[in-house]
Amino acid sequence: MIWLTWRQHRAQAVAGAAALAAVGAVLVVTGLHALTMLRNSGIHGCLGIQSGDCNELVNTTQRSFTGLVILAVLLMIGPCLMGLFWGGPLVAREIEHGTHRVAWTQGVTRRRWIGAQLAFVVGLAVLAGAALDAMASWWIHPVNATGLRFSQGAFDVQGIVPIGYSLFAVALGTAAGAVMRKTLPAMGVTLAGFVALRAGILQFARPHYVAPLTRTYSAIIGSEQPSPLTGDWVLKSGYVDRAGHFSSGLSINLNGCKGSNLQCAQSYLAAHGIRGYDLYQPAGRFWLFQGIETAIFVGVAVALLAVTVVWVRRRLS
Repeated sequence: MIWLTWRQHRAQAVAGAAALAAVGAVLVVTGLHALTMLRNSGIHGCLGIQSGDCNELVNTTQRSFTGLVILAVLLMIGPCLMGLFWGGPLVAREIEHGTHRVAWTQGVTRRRWIGAQLAFVVGLAVLAGAALDAMASWWIHPVNATGLRFSQGAFDVQGIVPIGYSLFAVALGTAAGAVMRKTLPAMGVTLAGFVALRAGILQFARPHYVAPLTRTYSAIIGSEQPSPLTGDWVLKSGYVDRAGHFSSGLSINLNGCKGSNLQCAQSYLAAHGIRGYDLYQPAGRFWLFQGIETAIFVGVAVALLAVTVVWVRRRLS
């Protein structure tokens, strides 16, 4: 049964390996270029330094890596493609062609048949997710060095979460195929379900895995301003006055301060108790958040695989 499963799906495995090799080649070229940019930026001299010059240097370096962040978003599509082309057709195509009955009439039980199918595609997804994770983690190092490790996009392509995403996508595609019995509808459900859960987690759950912290600092650049290299994930920033009223913009009239007199502006803001404000997740929680999110997607994947097994054993004919 294992050999038969391999013969059935070896084309998918070879195509996946070729796709990973192509992605790896792109990552090597762009990653080496990014490392050169990082070394030439002089940003390492700003580690632990809180000054206006360093802030500007970090901001400039971060902007130079905008293309890498965009490419990181494209890498997030990888697990979804595994669900579409490995998970969606896994059971649905067998049902459409009627080949599942051939296996059952040869003395292969339903449990053994679906077990072999799932073992192959789940193992393939885990290996592919781990390979993509390893390549992306090396490639995105320059972005991490500028304090963007916890940012959306960078967080999603490194650590351990890509493995969870891959497992979930394949499990979703397999379950959809078993229930719907048609490959194309199953692929559509896989795409919609993957995007919906990923977007929902990103927007509503991830920022609140652990209660965020707050900090205040001088509204004008000063010694109390957080270093941009801390790697914290800032959820919300703006200004707050003595009464605790928050504003996303500094819409006040700096009476008596002409032009760009920052010292006068600093004195005015200090006199009125106006300070900068951040609601954030500290960089030290990166691996905790990775573990929480991976556990969520792996848990959902296990439930979907269980649905697949039950559906095949009790509903298919």
